[in-house]
Amino acid sequence: MTAISGCGASRAVDPVAKAAAATLSTGGYKMSAVTSITGSSAPVTATMTGAIDTAANSGTMTVTETVDGEQIHAPMIFSALNFWMKASAIAGAASRTGGKAWIYVDMNKALGAVGVGSLPSTINPSQFLNYLNSVGASPTKVGPVSINGVHTIEYRAVIDLSRYAEQNSAPSSAVSSLESALGGHSIPIEAWIDSENRVRRIHIAFPECVEGSRLQFSMTMGIYDFGSQPQVQVPARGSVYNLTPVLAKEARSLKVGCSSAG
Repeated sequence: MTAISGCGASRAVDPVAKAAAATLSTGGYKMSAVTSITGSSAPVTATMTGAIDTAANSGTMTVTETVDGEQIHAPMIFSALNFWMKASAIAGAASRTGGKAWIYVDMNKALGAVGVGSLPSTINPSQFLNYLNSVGASPTKVGPVSINGVHTIEYRAVIDLSRYAEQNSAPSSAVSSLESALGGHSIPIEAWIDSENRVRRIHIAFPECVEGSRLQFSMTMGIYDFGSQPQVQVPARGSVYNLTPVLAKEARSLKVGCSSAG
């Protein structure tokens, strides 16, 4: 895939970029999403519901994830790229956490070893709205779609990863690592925008290569109930087990990208 940009891009992206900015400026929203990672011997599917405080860049989510037939139901709290998950969601976690109620991960540090810690992840859904500010060519207007009785217009666009890095101060090394995993410089994305210029749904899907495996990530996220959301209360430090060093160590051994013959 090739990123497309040009002198007319700022005018062309207005329907999508303006809707993303308007959605983030509402103060918050509720969301529900379905994600999947396929292509490995242990496919992953997950559903997420949550309330997002965009002003504070934080929120709460409940994630139900199925990995190779095993299901985890996990209440979570996040703030920027930090998240806390109820330890009780993982069988046998109490013996490892010393009985602490929460497991904590700093995703920026945990994934920093492979260079993508500062880039969007499903830990913080609002990051995907920032992607909509980074389309590199005129979005395609598909047409009207009704979402739960709400009139929307569907658009298709392409995210320019270089443009995303410039707009969000993401290091070039992070973008290079992501491009290596994707095997390209851009990501297709779809957005459904309502009559009040707010994003109601996002769909994003892309291939990625990790440890020589060619995987496929897909996420569809619905957005609704715009306005202020409850403020997040971060768990007390004494109730938290920090898993970040363990994940960072594992991440250092990950091989991102596939050879042309792989």
